This record gives sequence, C-alpha cells and structure tokens, in this order.
Amino acid sequence: MDIDMPRVQRKLGFTDLLVALSTTLWFIPTYIAAEPLKVAYTEFPPYSFTNEAGAADGFSIDVIRRVLETAGHQPEFVHSTNPGHTLELLSSGGADLSTFMVTTPARLEEVRATQEVGSIKLAAFTLRTSGFARSEDLAGKRIGVVKGSASTSAARMIPFAEIVEFQQTDDLIVPLLLGEVDAVVSGQEAFTARLREANVFGKIITLEPSLVSMPYAILVSETNADLLPNLNQALDRSLSPATIKALRESWFGRDTYLYEKPAFWFVAIAIALFTAVTGYLGVRVLRYKREAARALRANQANDLLINALDELNAAIVIYDQNMRAVHRNAGFAKSFPRLVPQVDAGATMADLIGVSYKAAVVEFGVNDKSIDEFVSDVIASVEAGMDNRRLVKAKNGLVYEARDFRLGADHYASIRVDVTAQAALQETIVQQAEELKLVNARLESFAAIAAHDLRSPLSRIAPLVEFIIEDLDEAKIQVPQQVEEYLGLLTQQADAMSTLVEDLLTYASAGTQNGRPESFDPCDRLANVLKIIEPPEGFTIKTPQAMPQIFADPIAFETVMRNLISNALKHHGKGVGTVEVFATENLGYVQIHVSDDGVGIPEKYQNTVFEPFKRLSSTVSGSGLGLAFVQKTVESWGGSISLSSSPGEGCTFSITVPCGQQVEHILAS
Repeated sequence: MDIDMPRVQRKLGFTDLLVALSTTLWFIPTYIAAEPLKVAYTEFPPYSFTNEAGAADGFSIDVIRRVLETAGHQPEFVHSTNPGHTLELLSSGGADLSTFMVTTPARLEEVRATQEVGSIKLAAFTLRTSGFARSEDLAGKRIGVVKGSASTSAARMIPFAEIVEFQQTDDLIVPLLLGEVDAVVSGQEAFTARLREANVFGKIITLEPSLVSMPYAILVSETNADLLPNLNQALDRSLSPATIKALRESWFGRDTYLYEKPAFWFVAIAIALFTAVTGYLGVRVLRYKREAARALRANQANDLLINALDELNAAIVIYDQNMRAVHRNAGFAKSFPRLVPQVDAGATMADLIGVSYKAAVVEFGVNDKSIDEFVSDVIASVEAGMDNRRLVKAKNGLVYEARDFRLGADHYASIRVDVTAQAALQETIVQQAEELKLVNARLESFAAIAAHDLRSPLSRIAPLVEFIIEDLDEAKIQVPQQVEEYLGLLTQQADAMSTLVEDLLTYASAGTQNGRPESFDPCDRLANVLKIIEPPEGFTIKTPQAMPQIFADPIAFETVMRNLISNALKHHGKGVGTVEVFATENLGYVQIHVSDDGVGIPEKYQNTVFEPFKRLSSTVSGSGLGLAFVQKTVESWGGSISLSSSPGEGCTFSITVPCGQQVEHILAS
C-alpha cells in the first residue's frame, strides 16, 4: 500500500483470540500440503506491518492467509520497503504476489490484479469545534499530510490549500489537536482506528465528502498470472460479509455502542432514581391532594370559589342557605358601591333586590305590579331552583344581565354582568330593522306605482295594432308583407315588454312582500305547484313522498319551486326527459334539489346564471329574471342557492332553507 499509516499497538481481547483460533483451525488442514507463495508487504498498519515478534501482521495479512489457504497455498511473507519496491519484487521474481495495493493504471501495466477487494478512502479530518462542515470549507487552509504519500495528492485537490508535511501518521494528531494545522488528510479507516487508539476520536470529525476513493486488490506477478482464477475463487469463498466485518472490527475497531459507554449507565441510573423519587413524591402529592380535597368539602367548600369570583369582571354576591349575603367580589363594589354596606351587613337577596329598585340604583321596568310583588316572584322562582334571568338598567346608564339562582345545595348567588355594549348593539339592530321596514314599504309603494304607470300604456299597444289592421281591412288598403310582419313584431314585443315589467316588479318585491315565515311541509306546497305546471309530452316530474319541514314563506316557496321546475323543463334541450325533486337535511338546514337530465350549463356560464337579465338561450322566451328572483327570495329566508352542472349531464339547482323543527325548537327555548 502507498499510504503511510501508523504502527498499531493492540491489546488482544476475547474476540481477537476467537478470530485467531478459528483462523488457525481453518488453516491446519491446508498447511500440510500447501505450496508456499512469497507475499510482499509494506509497513502500512493496521493493513500490514511487522509486529513485536518480528512476524507479518495486520488486516491485509489475515485476509491473505485465509485466501491462500483456501486456494491451497502457504504464504511466505517478504518485507518490502515501499510500494515501488513491492513492484520490483513482483517483476524480478522476488515475490509472487502482494498484500492489498491500490490498482492504479501504471501498476496494472507491470503486474496483474485480482478482482477488487475493497477501497481506501482519503478524507479530511478536523476538530469538532472548528466549524468546518464539508471538505469544500477547507479552501485556503493549512492541511497536514504524510510526506510522500497519496494523501499529498489528495490534499492538493483542496483549492489554495497550504500543504504541511510530516514524517508519519502519528505526527499528524498532535498538531491537529493544538490547532497548528486546520485539518489533516489521511486514509479514513486507518486514521480513524489510530484516533480510537489515542482516545481522541470524539474530538475529531471526518468531513464529507471523501476526497478520493481508490480501489485495491491483490497484485500478482506476470509469471504467476495463472494464479488469478484460483485466487478470485478463493476470495469469493473465504471472504463472507460476516468474516470481513469481524476482521475489520478486530483491526480497525468500531464505534462504541451506547450501552458500552460509562456515561450511559450513569444517566440510566440517574433517570431511574429520578423516576422513582418522582413517582414516590407524586403518590404522596396525590394523597395530600385527596386529603385536602376532603377537608375542603367538609369545612371550606367555598374558599376557592370565592377567590375565583373576586377576579371576575362582574358583580357577584354569594348567599347562604337562608339567602343572607356571605361574600361579594370586587366587581360588586365597583358596579354598585351604594349597596356595599347592606351586603357586608348580611342583607338578604330580597333586601338587596328591593333596595336596588327603591333607592333608584337601577330602574324598575315592571308596570303591572309593585316592587315588593316583583321581588317576591323572583325569590320564589330562585327557591324553586329556577335560573331567574333579566336585563336591568342602572341609573348611570349601564345595562346589566341579572341572574339569581341556586348554587349547590346550601347556597345561592346573584350575578350582574355588564352587557351595555351588547344592549347598544341590539338597539342599533332594532333601529336598522325599523329603517329597513320603511325602505321596503317605499319599495312596495314604488312597485305599485310602476305597475300602474307601465302596465296601462303597454296594455293599449296590442289593441291599437289590432285597430290599425281592422281599419286597413275596412279601407281595403293592402299593405306590403313587410309592414304586416312589423305589426306582428310590434304586438310580440309589447307582450314581451309586459312580461318583462311583471317579472321586474316581482324581482323588485322579492324579499319585501314575503309573508310571515312559518314552519310547513314542503310536499303539500309542491303539490300545488305541480297542478299549475303542465310538463310537455315526453317529460316526467318526480317528487318525493315526504320531506323535512322548512321555515319560510309558503306562498313565496311555491313561486320559487315553480320557477326552478319551469326552467328545468324550458331549458332541458332534449325531446324527452325527467325532472326530479328531492331533499336532504344537514346541520339544521334542508336542501331541496331540482335536478334534470338535460344538456346542462357550460362551466364558464355557471357563475352568471343568477345575475338579473342574464339569458343563456335566445330561442327560449323569458326575461332573465327568474333565477335572480329565486336567489333574492331564498336569501331573504336566511338560505342560499347553488348550481351543479356538467355539459351533457343535466343541471341540479339546490336551495338551502332553515329546518322547520330546528327553528321551532330555538323559538321554544
């Protein structure tokens, strides 16, 4: 090998003895008749080196012994000073083969090589605290190498690197630890083994990626080229992955498993002790908590509750079983300072409610009974277990939600929460509702006036055209055919204009002329719609036997369904077909679907069909206000409408309406 590596001093452990014993037992049968082969090796620990007993030793030496014995040969190791000397020995007959050597093109011109056995990676090593993460970070840095080794060429691959040469690999470690060089370049496996041996492996890291990866094999002299097939077979048979792993761990070492580190057991014991102590303390704390809870329930059931009530932004008074005040929070003193003396003196709930009205702390809004009668009714309801709620207005203008109720078996409570902002908002909503009623009334008045002003002139156009035609016939005046067509078109346009005016007035009044919403069965109303609609021959309308009740204006609902079903028939686009009505219910709403199997609506028009005056067909009569009316009407109920369609597969219009039972339940509660 042509990389200068340190001499490795190893202590023989139990694993080493097992490997040596198995190797010896493996080789005994073959040594008897083995034909010796001279194997050249260099000082390249831990791959190959001369041990203290003067014999060849190392990872490569062990592998060569195993391979040659499998091939039926006995190794005779010949020392070589360097890789060049090894090549000279192979060429001159001084050696038959070598230990592992890198298979460079130049060497393969002089000797033969077995199949690749492995590869040597040349990598950069640096201190863990250096801040370098990758090999590229070493550009322009001081790099230590072994003089004359391949690591020198690898280090020169780092841009602008300052090469610092040392005599042997052992000389690289101390300068790296002291910071005299920023990094060193050496064989990854061998240098890592040397770091483990020196007990500094944890302080140094290997940078990625490796600088060079060089394959190595067993080199064979040209005169012994016939050995190659036998050696390759022996390599395959003798070097299983398990064997290679065991030999590598024996010579290069391995990372210490977590459980093999002393710190692991220290931490494990500490965690176990901590867990045991924590568990013990937890059990004791739980026991103390249970005892404290029992004591609180027996003697001081209200202390924690009282402390919490003091922090609330509300006026709170707690009474005992006789309805006498035993506690007030800070919010009460802030909201009703004039009543604090009565509370602190142990006044009853009836006293406090009565004095708040009689002393004009809050306004009394019950006109049909006296204050005493009102207070008696409140106390009676609280004693009966009812939660008495009402709104009260203080003289300072603030509005409170008042609650008087039973608190557990032996206590009562009064709570006054400031809802001034909510009350003001509610008042605003009421005012806006009144204003909206006025606007709707004006709109209805305008619709009535428009109906009178527009319908009258339009209704006269058709009769006038008929009079003109009759006068022409009586005068026996023959008008051109084109004039007759114009008169016919005039009548048609007058009729269309009348229809448009009617639809426009209907759309304008949608949501304003609706009757009072109520809960009803839509099936009954749908039956009325079907009596009016006469589907063309070849068309069928399917309706469900039952649907959930809905909450809407029943008359407007009939108009909506008549529009949807009529549109499905008019715009079907096929000679025969089916229109189906069905319903689904989800989260307090009922969805009523009107589905057809017609030509459908292209996707680009689906977002515009609900716009006023939007018509997708010029061959079907209409004003383009039907779907706009439907949308406006449904939204006035608090619902919505949607469309699902694919060209050629029909349309489904779905209206979402509040569920009747759900609304009735809310109103009842």
